Amino acid sequence: MRSAAFPLAALLIAASVGWAQPPAVPGSPIVGQPVPPPARVVKADPRLDPHLVEWEKKMTNVVNLRTEIGLTRTDAVFKKPTNFSGVVLCMKPNFAVLRLDNTGDPTKTDYEAYICNGKAVYVYNGVAKTVTEFKLPQGGAGVDNLMLDFLSGMKAKDVKERFDISLFKTDENYIYLDIKPLLGKDQREFQHLRLALYGPGAATSKFAYLPAQVYMLKPNNDTEVWKFNNPQVDVPGVEVKHFQYVEIKDKAWKFQQAPPAPIGNGGNIPAGGAVRP
Repeated sequence: MRSAAFPLAALLIAASVGWAQPPAVPGSPIVGQPVPPPARVVKADPRLDPHLVEWEKKMTNVVNLRTEIGLTRTDAVFKKPTNFSGVVLCMKPNFAVLRLDNTGDPTKTDYEAYICNGKAVYVYNGVAKTVTEFKLPQGGAGVDNLMLDFLSGMKAKDVKERFDISLFKTDENYIYLDIKPLLGKDQREFQHLRLALYGPGAATSKFAYLPAQVYMLKPNNDTEVWKFNNPQVDVPGVEVKHFQYVEIKDKAWKFQQAPPAPIGNGGNIPAGGAVRP
């Protein structure tokens, strides 16, 4: 089994920093929900912080983002790589559409796709021929899922409080960040993530601080390498209608709703994301 919803988070960790989140509602927490831990105190880092500031600044004014994707998943046991290609389009505040196709599948049936229309996430599984609907809590209340957190957007300050993040290195074209999870819910998603952002150098200044590549080590030691090519910001003509659920009318396909999850486990969205075989 492998998580299918986290791939979107892997991209959106790079794409969504600085996208506005709804303000917290004052008052007591809902009865039965765990009280969130106090914010982690983080120290200033003169090497890292200027890049985080520029990263957030870049994304603050972005309305939508489109990028082509190359993905290689490698099984920890058999060391067998599987390659995918696709495209993702995101729009504020929480709209996204993503499709990934297995490039080695001659039948063109091994693919996964995701649509988030702001009210629900629809997960398409080409192998199982299923569409699974994960309803989003109204107003974002009770959301405790990494994918949705990044869809909503996180400030650079929030990223530093939630993750152990450091500057690995920089060169003329790239800025490399090391990211490790501090919270149990994130540790269930990944062990280690290395994010490369396009740098402000002459060759990449047009794409500065947009995602370039992500290396992710998962809890079961599988790895994923994401490459983001031809990024485009604020593509003209992108509207809410481009993020609506698409029905598959083939009778071989099954539409299903995800069962409700226990309170504190992210509403209807399981902590590990939607699972595909």
